[in-house]
Amino acid sequence: MKRLSVKQVVLYLGGILMCRVSWAGCFPLIPAYFTAVYLEDASRGMQSIALLAGLVVFVPVTSAVKYLMAMLVIMVTIRLFEWAEGRCTTLCAAIAATIATFMMGAAGELLDMRDTAGWLATVLESLFVFAAVLLGTRLVDLFLQLNLLPAEQAEGSYQEQRLGNYADSFNGLSRIFAQMSSVKKELSTEQMGRIQNELTGSLCMNCNQCALCWEKEESPMYSYLAYMLQSMQRTGEPDHEIVVQMQEYCPYTDAVVQEALRIFEKARLNLAWYNRLLENREIIAQQLDAMAYIMEDCANEITDITNENRQLLAEVKYRAKERGILLRQPHIYRARDNRLQFVCEAYTRYSGCIAMKELARAVSMGLERGMRAKKDERTLISGQALAVTFEEDARFHETHAAVRRVKDGGRVSGDNYSFLELDNGQAVMMLSDGMGSGSAACKESELVLELLEKFLEAGFSKTTALKMMNSAMVIRGEDDLYSTVDICSVDLYSGVCELYKIGAATTFIRHREYVERVVSNSLPVGVSYRMDIASTQKQLASGDFLIMMSDGVLEYPGVKAPESEMCDIIRELDTSHPGQMADAVLEAALARTGGKARDDMTVLVMGLWEK
Repeated sequence: MKRLSVKQVVLYLGGILMCRVSWAGCFPLIPAYFTAVYLEDASRGMQSIALLAGLVVFVPVTSAVKYLMAMLVIMVTIRLFEWAEGRCTTLCAAIAATIATFMMGAAGELLDMRDTAGWLATVLESLFVFAAVLLGTRLVDLFLQLNLLPAEQAEGSYQEQRLGNYADSFNGLSRIFAQMSSVKKELSTEQMGRIQNELTGSLCMNCNQCALCWEKEESPMYSYLAYMLQSMQRTGEPDHEIVVQMQEYCPYTDAVVQEALRIFEKARLNLAWYNRLLENREIIAQQLDAMAYIMEDCANEITDITNENRQLLAEVKYRAKERGILLRQPHIYRARDNRLQFVCEAYTRYSGCIAMKELARAVSMGLERGMRAKKDERTLISGQALAVTFEEDARFHETHAAVRRVKDGGRVSGDNYSFLELDNGQAVMMLSDGMGSGSAACKESELVLELLEKFLEAGFSKTTALKMMNSAMVIRGEDDLYSTVDICSVDLYSGVCELYKIGAATTFIRHREYVERVVSNSLPVGVSYRMDIASTQKQLASGDFLIMMSDGVLEYPGVKAPESEMCDIIRELDTSHPGQMADAVLEAALARTGGKARDDMTVLVMGLWEK
């Protein structure tokens, strides 16, 4: 508020000084300056009083009357435009100022109220006023926008530093969990010694022949018992020859074997629980890694470049003001992918609403690149301040469709699919095929997709989302049900496609000239907490199609290479409509199975088009 008051005082003094500038008996800067400042809506009443004071002090009476009348005409014209249209553009104001100046000058010439001014001077003065309003409006706007947001930048940097520190802490915890222990596949030497002590302590200590078996150096019981325990560790059963040889020295060999089997079973159970605990530690480490990733991503996602682009910001505010929209707390950010983001609070100057697309045009023209309002933003701007975000418009847009058929005799499909458009310009198509069919498979695949959707919408990368989802499914581990995952993510800015396939069927990419296949041999999710995630990148062009399907679509009886057969089907399709293409693929697959669906069948199609 203090800066704004100082600037207003400067504008008032400027208005008074403009009344001292004359040329050939004319004062063209008075109407030009009045129009430029009046459009800014910066204390219009005080500005008018300042100019009136300048007219009284520095301008002759006849000229003062002329310019006072011109100012009244300009003021009424601008107010009428604002009342009717909700705004008055600079061009309209400049034309109004030109006409008003010319009319007052012509009236004075007709009445012969001036001594030196002629018709030529009146015309030149009017043209000068027109140009001065166009230029002066920009200069006044730039003057009012000096020194923007110097303190908020430092606050943002502090928040980024805090997030970075949190990310380092989570990374450290993850390393600690990962380095605690490693998975054990067999019992250690120390554990084998404890098993032997437990075995001899429970049976041999109460035997009358204990001294003969264990205290004599020539007794072979040490080696017999050691060999028997080693064979149990390798095969789970005692070696028959060792048992026969032990029976020659120990009358209680059968009891020793039974007790050894019991102790070994308990030791194996403890080993399984120990390894399970290590798996849970690994899962926790993965979750901590994911948290560290999202914090680092938030800290490094965007950079505030407002101060470096004051000129662009001033241009945006000026063009928005031209459309009757005022901006507050504007910021320009640059993302890691070099795309710009514009954030501000917008409200209309006067009563009424203005379409959001008008502000989008102003932002696009000011930043000199195509910009669009972020998804789910309001469509209208009112007099109440509204926080809005604009991002660079994508180069491509996508259309998609899905078709599926339930397995013969079934009621519920075990396949589930999802289409998402993320905030970072990624169009994601996902398909999950639950093991088997029916409601149990449907619930399993539905849970997989629901987890993936939540992770992706929260901002996690595809790899991190898959790891976290797999961890959740491993911990859940109900009824040994597993699901495949097929993810296709298309960057609508570059056309780059990333495919992630976890136990999924082949995906096909239809280019203009040929059909491409993407295959995978990985296991479904939930089988193991360790999951190798590999992605395949493909560059798509306008008019390319992605065809994703469950394995039920590729089960042709008597066909050795169903993927090649599907390539031929897709290549021969004569349509560019995703819905028609999905229907045609499913119908062609059913034609090759005699119209029978031996498994749940789902086909997803996404088409990419350049805007």
